[in-house]
Amino acid sequence: MNDQIKDLEARRYAAMKAGDIAALSALMSDRLVYSHSDGSQDDKISYLATIAHGTLRYHRVWWETKEVLEAGPDAAVALGTMGADITRNGADKTIGSLTCAVWVREGGAWRLLAYQPTALPKT
Repeated sequence: MNDQIKDLEARRYAAMKAGDIAALSALMSDRLVYSHSDGSQDDKISYLATIAHGTLRYHRVWWETKEVLEAGPDAAVALGTMGADITRNGADKTIGSLTCAVWVREGGAWRLLAYQPTALPKT
């Protein structure tokens, strides 16, 4: 399971950078709760809309999945770090976070159920 979840995380981050709505949609649960490091939240539809409309663009993304915790046969939690150069609501910025991504198996496929970053202090 560890390698499978790490691969899903890599695919998710690649799709975010590419703005690939179809790939992201396939990776996400319809019940998704996607939190951002500024404290705002999206569901699946609103998160994909921000990317589709260019409200949120990832220019460069870097991440490391440090640990995958099994939470039963159909759930796993990926813990790591993530950074990105983004444009959000017309403002360019660089973000850095500790990350917690919850993956669940739905209908035989792994889907991202929840994502929660904790902003790293500015240095």
